[in-house]
Amino acid sequence: MTKVLLAEDNLTLLENIALELELRGYEVVQAVDGRCALDVLRTATNLPDIIVSDIAMPDMDGFKLLEHLRGDPAWNGIPFLFLTAFNSPNSMRIGKELGADDYIVKPFQADDLVLAMESKLKRVKAFQAQADRNLDDTRQTLLHMISHELRTPLTAIYGGSAVLADTLADLPDETARRMVELIQGGANRLNRFTGKALALLEIESGNLQKMYARSQQAHDIGEIIKSAVGVINDEIAADERSVTISLALMPQPVYVNGIFEYLVMMVEEPLRNAVAFSPDGATVEVVLSADESQVTVTTQDYGSGIPEADLPRVWDRFVQINRDHYEQQGAGIGLAIVRESARIHGGDCTIASELGKHTQVTLSLPRAQSPVSTNGR
Repeated sequence: MTKVLLAEDNLTLLENIALELELRGYEVVQAVDGRCALDVLRTATNLPDIIVSDIAMPDMDGFKLLEHLRGDPAWNGIPFLFLTAFNSPNSMRIGKELGADDYIVKPFQADDLVLAMESKLKRVKAFQAQADRNLDDTRQTLLHMISHELRTPLTAIYGGSAVLADTLADLPDETARRMVELIQGGANRLNRFTGKALALLEIESGNLQKMYARSQQAHDIGEIIKSAVGVINDEIAADERSVTISLALMPQPVYVNGIFEYLVMMVEEPLRNAVAFSPDGATVEVVLSADESQVTVTTQDYGSGIPEADLPRVWDRFVQINRDHYEQQGAGIGLAIVRESARIHGGDCTIASELGKHTQVTLSLPRAQSPVSTNGR
């Protein structure tokens, strides 16, 4: 329903216009002058789609109201129509300089007002649709650029460092081997960030929703977890950590629908965080459970925990808790991507923590039917 903010000091006219618009299906919010209209905007949960205002009003006239609107970024884009008896060229010039979209001169027919409003709203929607298309095109360009400009040199770095590592394996030069390890570690970190950046862009552009609707398949979540644990165990070994991952799976395969790489990421990211925040010698637990409709993957560490006041912020993008103390946190987008990916997959992700004791991340996804086997046909 289109929401209209109507500012008019003539109460009889105000009521009549509001009634006429409401009968035509509009939601109308009334204000008796410009200051009252500003109060409505400041306290509104949802801003109006369009504002219709008289010019000559006590306390604050229509010109001053429009000046306030065009000076505030939150209100600047709301279409604004003057409804006035002032039809002099000077009044119209002042209104247009302030940013008025149109004038309706009193006396008027309700059809004239509705036509002017709908015409402006249609133009705004068309402009927004074009802006959205342009933004989607820009996102796609950025996706391809990141994929090519980062992934291509990373392939060369991986390949070259692997050859160097093999060449230096039997040589006594420990410093050279350590330098190669640093190169490989940096390449791995950059590759993880590139993957997260691409995932974020896929979510923001709406591509992941389309991919899920078009290409989802049933996957054994147990195998997904094993794949993620294997990656994290390799990272633990490369970082020379002594953190142990305890894995508790179900005896029979359990399936979820989704995109394979995103399912792996949804398990991998919480697990990577759990290891990063665990002291050497600690154990991180990964537990799979399921009922008839839902599959749950719980990742729990016994590290430093997160202050209760900071828990809501873990889902914010590019926000890192205790960044100065835990430099290895990366870009601060991992958990945000996990939760948004989970929701696109029909599930969710939640977190619970007790400072100084533990943190638990729970990934829930709808349970899927076992895929039909084609063997033996």
